[in-house]
Amino acid sequence: MARFSGGPLELPAELCVPESLPGVCSWHGAPCTRRIDFALRSRVKVSGNRVLGGGNVLGLFGGLGERAGKVAVTRVRGWPICPKCLVRRLVWFGAAQVLFWGGLLAVLPAVAARVVTGETAAVFGAALLGGFAAMLLAAVPFSTGGVPRVVRARTSEDGESVLVDRPHPAFAAELSRGGGAGAP
Repeated sequence: MARFSGGPLELPAELCVPESLPGVCSWHGAPCTRRIDFALRSRVKVSGNRVLGGGNVLGLFGGLGERAGKVAVTRVRGWPICPKCLVRRLVWFGAAQVLFWGGLLAVLPAVAARVVTGETAAVFGAALLGGFAAMLLAAVPFSTGGVPRVVRARTSEDGESVLVDRPHPAFAAELSRGGGAGAP
C-alpha cells in the first residue's frame, strides 16, 4: 500500500503497474489520456575521491564501475499522464531539438566556409561559438522534459519503491483507495 506522510508519496515498486495505478495524473490530478512505461535510476553517492580516481584513468573507470554497481533501477509500467504533461514534455523536447540541430546547422557551415575560404573571419568564430553554445544548452530542456521531472517521480536508493514528490491530492486519494481507475 502507498504511504503518504506529507513528504514524498512512497509507492512500492510492485504496485507500479497499470492495474494498481490511479487514472489521474500525479502532478495535475487530471484524468489520464495516456499511460507510459519508463525506468527510474537511483542516485548514488560514492565516498571519497574514488570517482575521479586520483588522476589515474584506471581509477576513474574503477570509480565509475563502483558507482554503476550501486545504481538501482525501478521499472514502471502504465504511469498515468494527462494532456498538460504530454504537452509539457513535447514542448521541452521540441526546444531541445531546435537548440541541438540549430546549433549543429550553425557549426557545420562555419567550419566548411573556414576550410573553403582559408580565412579567419569573426563571423565564422561567432557562428562556431553560438552553435556550440546552443548544442550545450540543449541539455537543459532535454533534462526538464524527461519523464522523472514531468511526473515528479524518483526511485528510492534501494529501488524497492517509487517516490512521488508533491503528488496531486486526487492522485494520492486514488492510491489510498486502491488505485487502478482503469483509464487508458
